Amino acid sequence: MQWQALFFDFDGVLADSLEVKTRAFARLFEPFGPEVVSQVMDHHRRHGGMTRVDKFRHYYAEFLGQPLSEAGLAELCRSFARLVVDEVVAAPEIRGVEAFVQAHYEQVPCFIISAAPEIELREIVQKRGYARYFREVRGAPSSKKENLAAVLGEYGFTPERCWFFGDAESDYRAAQACGVQFLGVVPGPEAPLLQVAPNITWVRDFTEPLPVASKD
Repeated sequence: MQWQALFFDFDGVLADSLEVKTRAFARLFEPFGPEVVSQVMDHHRRHGGMTRVDKFRHYYAEFLGQPLSEAGLAELCRSFARLVVDEVVAAPEIRGVEAFVQAHYEQVPCFIISAAPEIELREIVQKRGYARYFREVRGAPSSKKENLAAVLGEYGFTPERCWFFGDAESDYRAAQACGVQFLGVVPGPEAPLLQVAPNITWVRDFTEPLPVASKD
């Protein structure tokens, strides 16, 4: 089989940046005390792929019991971006991923599908020097499923001849809904993704043997 496209989540798949965002959420909720911070950090780690907008709304409703205005939400998002952009740019890559992309992108189109805001994500990809590898970078406000389906349709790809590399349930669900093959990229068997999808094929990083590397 000649693969038609490779899709990558960003945090945890291209860059080891998950804890950068965990720290940012913790800092923004410090004024509400350590119990709330603990709840926020635990939820964030277990719900990779959920947008920050949805997380902020959830935390205010469920952990604080407070209303969150649109203006307040916008300011939280701006503060979050200020805390994370430079650190995500500087975060180490997931082992072997750039070499893997370099080996494939000229023959197989590569795309980033993320829950991060698209404008912010494009800036990060550019600053990391990744832009030349990826045909498109797509993010919020559209969901991963929406973005994946849109790319498949616009380019006329056959879903079963495409791979999605992800570390979160939202990645897996998007791939499953669109009929795309999925490979988990997670740090180990205790990863949240494997608690909800224990039978998927997964690797710790891109130095391990990958099924996508085998083409008939």
